Amino acid sequence: MSVAPTADRRKHARHPLATSVQVYHAPSRREFPGRCVDISAGGMMLYVPATTPVQPGHAVRLALGAVPRPEFAALGDGPVEATIVRVDRQKLLSMGHLAVGLRFHAGT
Repeated sequence: MSVAPTADRRKHARHPLATSVQVYHAPSRREFPGRCVDISAGGMMLYVPATTPVQPGHAVRLALGAVPRPEFAALGDGPVEATIVRVDRQKLLSMGHLAVGLRFHAGT
């Protein structure tokens, strides 16, 4: 019996983007360095240090600086509010960091 491929539930296409991100983690009131992996109109995937106390549902504020993709350039103009929707701890085992999926808040 064959298994049907998992449907992609994303509303927006992802685009590769390698840039540094400063992450303010509201629950701990601390800042952490991050590295953006990809971005879409709805959110982004980034890597954070393994010791970052992130969990799905946590609020974060991002400072991206200059974003080289014209369609996302406005995100570099100020802080971007987002919510953590996924934390991939498997990356910790293989790559030494946590992969974190974020959803931008409306109006960001």
